[in-house]
Amino acid sequence: MNKKYILISFFGLIVLLCLPFIGQVKLDIQSLFGDNTGSFIFWQLRVPVTLLAFIVGSTLSLAGLIFQNIFKNSLATPYTLGVSSGAAAATVLAIKMNISLSFLGLNGIYVYGFVGALLTIFLIIGIAKFVRSFSIYTLLMSGIALNFFFSSCILLVQYLADYAQTASVLRWLMGSLSVAGYSEILFLLPLYLFFIAATFLLRNDLILLSAGDSFAHSKGMNVKKFRIFVLIIVSFIVGVTVTIAGPIGFVGLIVPHISRLIFKDDFKAVIYFTIFIGGLLLVLTNFAARNLMPPVEIPVGIITSFIGAPFFLFILISKLKKQE
Repeated sequence: MNKKYILISFFGLIVLLCLPFIGQVKLDIQSLFGDNTGSFIFWQLRVPVTLLAFIVGSTLSLAGLIFQNIFKNSLATPYTLGVSSGAAAATVLAIKMNISLSFLGLNGIYVYGFVGALLTIFLIIGIAKFVRSFSIYTLLMSGIALNFFFSSCILLVQYLADYAQTASVLRWLMGSLSVAGYSEILFLLPLYLFFIAATFLLRNDLILLSAGDSFAHSKGMNVKKFRIFVLIIVSFIVGVTVTIAGPIGFVGLIVPHISRLIFKDDFKAVIYFTIFIGGLLLVLTNFAARNLMPPVEIPVGIITSFIGAPFFLFILISKLKKQE
């Protein structure tokens, strides 16, 4: 087995096991069992937040890798098609309307987010059918236009909302895992496992498509159908994830690049470590968000943006220098 696999996996597992014990309240193994405050903090607060952070980070990172592969653009992110904005607009509307219903044990606000994500996907496909073009350019431009539209809807709802609703909207838009519980984890877990399994099964097709549409056609691939299928699946999963965790930025941009730097020509290894490092990165940033300014918890989206913005500029500058 490659030494890189062993070292990175070992380090990541140690971090994941140790972090729930660290925080403003110090815990030891003896305090984890029994009816006491330490047990509640560990099992009901820290463990679900760590698990959800890993799932969300992995999902966004893997989605970013697939989008960069499909669009042949190293600056593509899970939010490129505007699905997150659609989910966000629907979620913000639900907050404004004070939705209190529940669905499968989840807050009714999440249902609105799912609907918003699906609506965005169908709008993009509808636009592509209307202009009779499923090219990368059509999909990207449609996504950008819808992103601006839904962003305007979010601003309108914020303007019309009262102070308490505005505070809730802003908190959600910054990305947060503070309200994580086991119901959110159980809801996301089947989608997460399906996403990983589907990516490994389709990895050869993804590699083929990254070589260019013409080359993929010559090998017998129906590029149009494959691209639509992948975009629908990935966009929906991203939309569901964003609804629960908020639009956490830059994780899906940074991690695929890190994985490709470590494993340049082994796409299977790139997939594995995108999943692993993506989850680990969000776990670490969420830990920093909870402990940098105690007792205040900084929204994790702010931390990822502080890290991601310089990284984005680095990628952009490196890409421009190569074109000179």
